Amino acid sequence: MSKRRKLRRYYKIIMMVGVYYFLNSIIFGATPATIKIGLESIYKDASSIYIASQNNLQLGYLRDYYFQLEGSLGTNSVTITKAIGDYYFTGNTYFTLQEAQEAARIYGNGAVAAYLEPGVYCVYIKNYNDQLLLAPASHTRIALYNSYNELVFISENNKDPLLLQGVENGHSFPITQVGNSRKYRGAIGVVNGQTGGLTAINAVDLEEYLYGVVPAEMPASWPAEALKTQAVAARSIAVFQYNRYVSRGYNVVDTTAVQAYKGFSTECASTNLAVDTTRGEVIKYNNQVAEALYSSTSGGTTEDAKYVWGNEVPYLKAVLDSFETEPAQKPWVRTITLSEIEGVLISKGINIGRLQGVEITSRTPAGRVQVLTFIGSSGTHAVKNENVRTFLSSTKEGSLKSRLFSFSGFIGAPTASTTTQSVSVMSADNMIQKSIKGITAMSSTGIEVLAGNLVVQSARDKKTLEGQASSAMNAPMQSELVLGDITLYGQGYGHGIGMSQSGAMGMAKAGYTYSEILKYYYSGVTVER
Repeated sequence: MSKRRKLRRYYKIIMMVGVYYFLNSIIFGATPATIKIGLESIYKDASSIYIASQNNLQLGYLRDYYFQLEGSLGTNSVTITKAIGDYYFTGNTYFTLQEAQEAARIYGNGAVAAYLEPGVYCVYIKNYNDQLLLAPASHTRIALYNSYNELVFISENNKDPLLLQGVENGHSFPITQVGNSRKYRGAIGVVNGQTGGLTAINAVDLEEYLYGVVPAEMPASWPAEALKTQAVAARSIAVFQYNRYVSRGYNVVDTTAVQAYKGFSTECASTNLAVDTTRGEVIKYNNQVAEALYSSTSGGTTEDAKYVWGNEVPYLKAVLDSFETEPAQKPWVRTITLSEIEGVLISKGINIGRLQGVEITSRTPAGRVQVLTFIGSSGTHAVKNENVRTFLSSTKEGSLKSRLFSFSGFIGAPTASTTTQSVSVMSADNMIQKSIKGITAMSSTGIEVLAGNLVVQSARDKKTLEGQASSAMNAPMQSELVLGDITLYGQGYGHGIGMSQSGAMGMAKAGYTYSEILKYYYSGVTVER
């Protein structure tokens, strides 16, 4: 066996051992050292990707989940595209970048070094002569061009992609620019996208990844204990969803499909401190890392996972959110015309005749709309659970902010304490509990106090709000129907599962620690390293 084959076999054995121990660390709850983020918010299935640095870009790849520096690319910016056309090579391979670059200089005439796999390089030449071999066709081949549009490098590997790392003055860690302005710690690579283009990835230490998540998900000015809750929840999400996007060549994405991530450009001292203070801490349930889902604003109560995704999750139960006193999302109002809804139905191939009205058929125990039914002249169409929020995503204003809404301004069922008959009343700023005896009604001629029990009239029936012991958490199912265009009166923002970020801020201001806050929103969990 040749020395080169022995080396390749050795590297593969080492990598297989590393993968074995790494996967076991994920299974048993340890946090991984490095994470690869698909920068889909910037470059997803793109025709070209721009990468830059203050100084010459460094080149390397991941070895045992750490960046292996191989050398310099000799330019401080590149534009990466699919490599088009035929390429030729001599048949020789090299085990260092420097060897390949030196060979390319000797060949001259447009020859460039090329990356084949970790620790293996060759030289590619565009111009044919009878001493060269035609490189096999490859859909993963990418070309790197400098600012003068000169070809400076070729990369073949999509499984272990070539990585570029920037050097910025005044910083001891690598900083690389992607696109026009966004900067990232760690290294930047490129993999083939899902529809023939290219997608940028960021390979970075997991804790440094969180530096770019926390301020993207929660205002850096919020109390320290709230920022710590965000850091621990974000770390838990990253570990839990670590293998979600491996088929695309990375672990997670930088959008709210996982959690927002904006890299070095958005870092703040307060959020970095929250990450450092909680370093390595995750939320666990039964000794397994929990999927610590969170949303911006619950609207007064979080939601049970089974009423959102359809499956029961023991630590994702609905809880009252009385600390959400300064909601990031104020109560909202939205009017939707029947013609808008008809357009959505038609685009989805749903034919129920001429649309006539919309009905809230049922609610979850927490008060969110569970079934929304569209009523047409020749049939009906019902959407359930989280589809209620996203069904209208193609309209001008997009998906609904939440499923906690009604057609009347009253959210869910009346709430009564043991001593006072009260209802939930929504104002322009928030939702409050008001005694039925203290409610006044305004008409075109004046204002008067309501006598006796309050009666609410809907399109189908009327409901007397009497002093029965009920709460928003066990509200009876009600039916609401509107014929014609609809106006929604809602509160909250997001799916409502798990931690409310606004509620976490309220609890932190009230003096609760980050561990206490997390244990309130996630039932039966522990917070540990």
